[in-house]
Amino acid sequence: MIIELTEKYIPNIAEAQVCAWQAAFKGILSDELLSDLVIEDFADNWRKIITQKERKNLIWVNEEDKAVGFVSFGKPKDEKESADFEIYGIYVHPKFWGQKIGYQLMNHAVDSIQKTQRLGRVILWTMTDNTISRKFYERYGFKVNGKNRISSRNNECFEEIQFQIGRLLDI
Repeated sequence: MIIELTEKYIPNIAEAQVCAWQAAFKGILSDELLSDLVIEDFADNWRKIITQKERKNLIWVNEEDKAVGFVSFGKPKDEKESADFEIYGIYVHPKFWGQKIGYQLMNHAVDSIQKTQRLGRVILWTMTDNTISRKFYERYGFKVNGKNRISSRNNECFEEIQFQIGRLLDI
């Protein structure tokens, strides 16, 4: 079941995000950085995020009433960006990979965006070396658009590339 994120599910989402980072970013970020990730730090960040009215956060809740994945989106963070919407993040707990939860979350995000702006362009950023996410986005229909940037986490730098869907009608 997909619903909007509420305070109740923040601990689940923080855990899912940390576990997803540890699985997806292994070999990209250092083992030290990944092992030092703190679920409560991510939870604190989510408590701030849910107060942002311009941002939408959808979660996938399983039969045990536990949130195991999310997608977060809104207007592009970079004001110079020409896109209409940006997917800020989409993560699913690795225990649930391969169950199409990410596709369901992305479908709900795209449906929500289409209700707002039918012909909009959607972008997202991912680590250049993250083959797991790149394959997911490409299978969904996103295309690399040639933009890249250098980002960092705890003083570790990595390259990111931008994906886009040019028109939502193309999905």
